[in-house]
Amino acid sequence: MKKLLVTVGGKKYEVEVEVLEDTDKSYTTSYRAPAPRATETFSPAAPAARPKAAPAPAASADSKSLTSPINGVLIEVPVEAGQSVSEGDTLFVLEAMKMKTNIAAPRDGKIKAVMVAAGDTVESGQELLVFE
Repeated sequence: MKKLLVTVGGKKYEVEVEVLEDTDKSYTTSYRAPAPRATETFSPAAPAARPKAAPAPAASADSKSLTSPINGVLIEVPVEAGQSVSEGDTLFVLEAMKMKTNIAAPRDGKIKAVMVAAGDTVESGQELLVFE
């Protein structure tokens, strides 16, 4: 068990997390663009100031472009223009705060253009690639 301190809406919560398997110390996470849905709101027990608008999702299933979900540095770009990809394939590996995030294809398709390269710094919402 690990104890973590989580802050939500300015209020701190101490939580215990059970680690089932911890074989990779690089702390890699995966990001998969969510399907479009109605706006959700979170209401903590204590009222807090509303956060700024959340960044746009990386892409929807019918979108022609894929955008970065977070700020970071691209450490791997294993795809290129003209390549066909399947939903869930890793398109980019982004590092932010020493944590790796895999950005997956939101749908099957063919890549028309890759707008970035490994080593580039990207911002949340920045266009990464365009599907045909």
